[in-house]
Amino acid sequence: MLSVTIKTDAIAFTEVPETLGNLGRQRKRWARGMVEAFKRVKTVTSEKLNGRSKFLMCLNVFFPFIDLALLIFVPLGLILLAFGNPLLIGWLSLLVIFAGMLLCLVIEIQRKNMLKEIGCKLEKRSFLAFIFYVLLYAFMLAPYCLTGYISELVNYKKEW
Repeated sequence: MLSVTIKTDAIAFTEVPETLGNLGRQRKRWARGMVEAFKRVKTVTSEKLNGRSKFLMCLNVFFPFIDLALLIFVPLGLILLAFGNPLLIGWLSLLVIFAGMLLCLVIEIQRKNMLKEIGCKLEKRSFLAFIFYVLLYAFMLAPYCLTGYISELVNYKKEW
């Protein structure tokens, strides 16, 4: 019988690809991997994960919905708003954007805390750069991520 040890505080680093196409393919693989992990690990009922890990893992469930909203509802809402129809852009849209920013802020705080725990030197980041990253980065990569989520959900052949 195979014995598996789960390390709940593992830290990994990656090099960011230099082109948007390569970055998109990387994010597609990562999105697909997230769905694959949720299919394999029963996060909520797992006895091997502590409450903090379960909570942080469950936050990832919101990413596909945020990506979908950024890809479809925000652009559609902006088009409707340009023609004088505030059907989609309004408080609801602001809440979706706020939820995405809040989710990224929680992840950023967790990242900083974990790196401090292991004594890793942190780079300085400005708050304005963080806002720009959260808003623009998500819009650019949402199509790649949604493709990854869907590919794993329908068990499409993996192509790396």
